[in-house]
Amino acid sequence: MMKQILSVVGSTFVRVFLFIMVSCTPKESNIKLSDMFTDNMVLQQKSNISIWGWATSGSKIKIETSWGANISSITGQDGKWLMKIKTPSTDGKAQSLTISSADTTIVLNNVLLGEVWLCSGQSNMEMPVSGWLPNDPLENSEVEINTANYPSIRMFTVKRNKSFTPLETCQGTWKVCNPENVPGFSATAYFFGLKLHKELNVPVGLIHSSWSGSPAQSWVEADFVENVVGYEDIKGKIAMTIDSSSTYNKWLTSMKRKAQDKFIQNKEFNLSDIGFEGIMNADYDDTAWDTVQTATMDKVFQRDNFNGMAWFRQEFTFGGNPNSDDYCIFLGRVDDLNTVFINGSLVGRKEHWGNNEDEQSYAIPSGVLKKGKNILAVRVIDVWEKGGLLQQPSIQNNEGKVIQPLSINWKYLPVAILLNEDFYILKNGFDDRVNPNPNVLPLNSHTPTVLYNAMIAPLIPYNLKGAIWYQGESNIGEPDQYRRLFPAVFNSWRSNWGIGDFPFYYAQLASFDYGSDKVAELREVQLETLQEENVGMAVTMDIGSLTTIHPPNKQDVGKRLALWALAKDYAQDFVYSGPLYKSAEFSNGKAIVSFDHVGSGLYCPDKKVSDFEIAGEDLVFYKAEAVIQGNHVIVQSTEVTQPKIVRFAWNDTAMPNLFNKEGLPASPFRSSKSINETP
Repeated sequence: MMKQILSVVGSTFVRVFLFIMVSCTPKESNIKLSDMFTDNMVLQQKSNISIWGWATSGSKIKIETSWGANISSITGQDGKWLMKIKTPSTDGKAQSLTISSADTTIVLNNVLLGEVWLCSGQSNMEMPVSGWLPNDPLENSEVEINTANYPSIRMFTVKRNKSFTPLETCQGTWKVCNPENVPGFSATAYFFGLKLHKELNVPVGLIHSSWSGSPAQSWVEADFVENVVGYEDIKGKIAMTIDSSSTYNKWLTSMKRKAQDKFIQNKEFNLSDIGFEGIMNADYDDTAWDTVQTATMDKVFQRDNFNGMAWFRQEFTFGGNPNSDDYCIFLGRVDDLNTVFINGSLVGRKEHWGNNEDEQSYAIPSGVLKKGKNILAVRVIDVWEKGGLLQQPSIQNNEGKVIQPLSINWKYLPVAILLNEDFYILKNGFDDRVNPNPNVLPLNSHTPTVLYNAMIAPLIPYNLKGAIWYQGESNIGEPDQYRRLFPAVFNSWRSNWGIGDFPFYYAQLASFDYGSDKVAELREVQLETLQEENVGMAVTMDIGSLTTIHPPNKQDVGKRLALWALAKDYAQDFVYSGPLYKSAEFSNGKAIVSFDHVGSGLYCPDKKVSDFEIAGEDLVFYKAEAVIQGNHVIVQSTEVTQPKIVRFAWNDTAMPNLFNKEGLPASPFRSSKSINETP
């Protein structure tokens, strides 16, 4: 009996002991830092910086720095933690941070204290130091890359992403500026940072977050964009779009999908699905496919706003010499991308961006063509609006003479729909498709808020000195909307960052044939935005390019943006702006125009100042003679005896020649919008 009692007591003791031991054993902290905190980073000097991350709730997190600032905190129930820690003035030396818990230690090395700037916008901000060859080179790119040995400049590129709701993390890492790392980094951002570094002799951290072709609304936080006309119901649309219970979202979840980079910009040709294997071969059975003619092929891609991937096939008879290599297939212009097979052999492929307006023609290797019956199969990828072949294809010789006209009739089958920048596989053509509610938003780079949510929100509250911006091309059609939309970009950032109205400097649209009569008005909106708090504008009219929307001179864009920062934020003695319109007086048939920011005086490198126009009460503008007199420009025309309005560089392709003597160009302007306004 006693042995049984002792046995029970003993086993109870063991269980209690084990329970106490388990209860006292510390839980794993699972500490994780925001992606912003890596080796090689730059932290804003002379600031109370934020460092944050995640860990198991109740974990004690401690931060120790090589400059002697230490702090600790306990994570809350949600596991998030954020601590503020002071940074001193930089001495340019490498620092370190140790972030630790009871069971984890993370050490960040080669950290610098310095000046941190965010660099954002669309393709002209994204364009790298290596350029986009062969169509959009950067001026002196090779020299710039080979001389980019600046270990005190650090670069962080935010990986492209998009989201309907604000994200907490992004992908990227800090890199040291050297010839290996600089080619893929934003050229405008790099030259901006380089100018700061050389003038201030301090480390510079550059955070690059941009997306080619993106409009301003994509970069605005929801609370701000809903106050812009046209986006009042944005929050309701987002809620409807992300509703997982909707028929459309259930369909999306059930569909097989592939990322678009498996096809577009990929070096290799890939089928959308193994179920379409052999679709390009001569013996493939396409009898059940629908038919379309070349002239109406775009209607395939206009059906319910279909963007995606479709195959087009036709049979043709060839009577020439199949063993000759003197043949090519002419497709003409294709909207957007294409791959061409003849009798199952790949003869041409253009599934990458660049010169998409060019006519497509591919050489046909000897032996591919057959005497008699042949099968042509073309895969077209359309990513925006209309799509398909825009001209009638033919077999030609190498001199461009038509040898074999091709039929206007095609069999076609849609095989994938492009949604949210992924391809969703359509195994049965349009029969597989479920159309969304009209209010459902696409998840792409043009959708309001989605780039702010995925590429700006995760950076907050990483301490900054300020931001630079190069964008506007994608909003040219709506200058009146941009008047409120553009300030909403930086004001929504400032509101959420919590470090006050930090400086925001931007590039005005450069000269280029945009094919729109709204360009001058959008530049005017950019000029008017200077009325906002703590902003500045770099004029780029003189360094644009009439042949590419991506001007090769990014050096001067970066330097001109840096002049604003050096003068306004670092108290450097620089003339930081070119002449900006101040006022106009009309007297004796002349307009006398005054400017701010004339520096040491107005200057024109040519005999005459170009691109001035004046108009009378009829609002018909005529080219005008313009001469510099002191700090004024005198404008007149024999066609206008009583001028009422004067304007300057008021078209998209103007490359005017009015500067201050420091070499900074004047901004386009008009003295008033109507004769009823006071100039």
